[in-house]
Amino acid sequence: MNNILSIGKSGLKSNQFKMDSIADNIANVSTNGYKNKEVAFQELLNNDEINVGSKGSLSKIDFSQGTLVESPYQYNMAISGNGFFGVIGENDALLLTRNGGFHMNEDMSITDDNGYPLYIDYEIPAEEWPIDDVTISANGDIWTNEEELYLGRVVLFYPENLDTLTQLGEGRYFPSANVALYDSLENEDLFGQINQYFLESSNVDMTESFAEMITTQRAYSISAKAVQTTDEMMGIINNIKR
Repeated sequence: MNNILSIGKSGLKSNQFKMDSIADNIANVSTNGYKNKEVAFQELLNNDEINVGSKGSLSKIDFSQGTLVESPYQYNMAISGNGFFGVIGENDALLLTRNGGFHMNEDMSITDDNGYPLYIDYEIPAEEWPIDDVTISANGDIWTNEEELYLGRVVLFYPENLDTLTQLGEGRYFPSANVALYDSLENEDLFGQINQYFLESSNVDMTESFAEMITTQRAYSISAKAVQTTDEMMGIINNIKR
């Protein structure tokens, strides 16, 4: 009976974990550059290799391309193909993101909506840039509109193994220190193109997510029913012993 309770309990926890991941995906369906999380289940075995339940865990992140949507803002960018924008997080840590929703602030800094500065290889300090006179080319070069003055370059990054990225939330990732991280300054052929005046939408499929939610809810209900039935049986057995 205890094994059945353990299996039922693990089923509840596993399906709850998947439900939380699905809810996170649905909540971020409108988040630019967000990538769909996928959950897998592992069989749990005891020392005698007997099944004692299951465990849900994040199996991978789907880094497939999202749809590019036009934007009227000149510092909004989308990458078609490989690559991540770099933003500077706390303690000057380099974070990666596909969300190209950047803007210039009053102090002339270029940041995302959370205030994280965009990683740029500056030729001329941003405070000396023209406010409304910037063109960003496909490889990230930043010019004045007349292409008379080179201002700097938006640098893209790409890890040797995507599976080593640590998800931080809101579409940002932390690269592993043990895995090679390429940049577009030295390895331009590895990267896709930057599209100015565009944003990459989330790649979450709402229809698929709702279908998974229904399936997971049913699985959760079955596990809950198993726990309830086992508890009732144990209660009957205890009453008989008395």
